[in-house]
Amino acid sequence: MLVRHVVESACWSVDDDQAAQSFDQWLLVCKAVLYASKVHLDINNPFANAFPGDHYRLLAGLLTVLDNDNGLSSIVDVGTHYGTGTRVMLDFAPEANITTFDVTAWNEFPTSFLNESDFTSGGGRLTQYLENLQHDDVFNRHKQLLTDADFIMCDGPKDGSFEREFLTKLSTLSFPSKTRFLLLDDIRFSTEMLLWRQIQSPKVDLTSFGHFSGTGLVDISNGLVLAE
Repeated sequence: MLVRHVVESACWSVDDDQAAQSFDQWLLVCKAVLYASKVHLDINNPFANAFPGDHYRLLAGLLTVLDNDNGLSSIVDVGTHYGTGTRVMLDFAPEANITTFDVTAWNEFPTSFLNESDFTSGGGRLTQYLENLQHDDVFNRHKQLLTDADFIMCDGPKDGSFEREFLTKLSTLSFPSKTRFLLLDDIRFSTEMLLWRQIQSPKVDLTSFGHFSGTGLVDISNGLVLAE
């Protein structure tokens, strides 16, 4: 039987991962998955409505539940690319300011699900920075933005370097205590599995409801903790 896409990965035990065992935000997860199972995304990306298979409908569910329960005012999106995830954020967190980072401008990709009006309508609540958060000076410049965020999504290059350096820097921030989550893409990639394991904050692997290559949700309401 043919398979469209293969990613080399491994199966690791979870019973001995205390961060996974300590996750307790099950009502959020259940409500988000239920919402994702019913929603249809108006995005012309062939993978946007894959559920399971991709994370976009799950993202819509998480944002909807969090916005209804707590209100979302600031979202950080690391890795704009075609803007599919950013589009979901715009559509399902309608009051939030969204800041997205990439090293390539959104309109320089052959396809984008963003448009010029997204950056000007609603008081200009979407901003893109063409900067690399792996770099100390860039990260330091955006510390306040990151600590103020209600939701952070990281969908970077999975090169074995960026995500590790970004999360290491993120773990040094003094986050004010409030409801806050970090969503990580591709946690089942061989380059990302050890980093996922090293996360000590409460977390859950939602791959069965998200991206086939791995979707991880981390509760960073009290900050991000990484094992050394």
